[in-house]
Amino acid sequence: MARTYDEATAARRARLGPDAAVQAEVLAQAYEIGLQVVALREQHDLTQAELAERCGIDQADISRIERGATSPTIRTLQRIAAALDADVRVVARAS
Repeated sequence: MARTYDEATAARRARLGPDAAVQAEVLAQAYEIGLQVVALREQHDLTQAELAERCGIDQADISRIERGATSPTIRTLQRIAAALDADVRVVARAS
């Protein structure tokens, strides 16, 4: 079972100052996108290589997206979503 971003980064955040909050939010969003891609890929019983072939993206890029190591462009997300029969959405944040 995958850990949440907060669980995975708790020790690191404890060492950072408050000025790192913006960067942390970007990383958190990338990690959450990665978790969603992994979940959808596994629901479709696909390997990273199979997903990469379906959407025309390198397998290494799929891996980086799934790990939250990169923030994919909207076009890349659209290609992945199409390959996984999913939608890309912008939703309101919880208050």
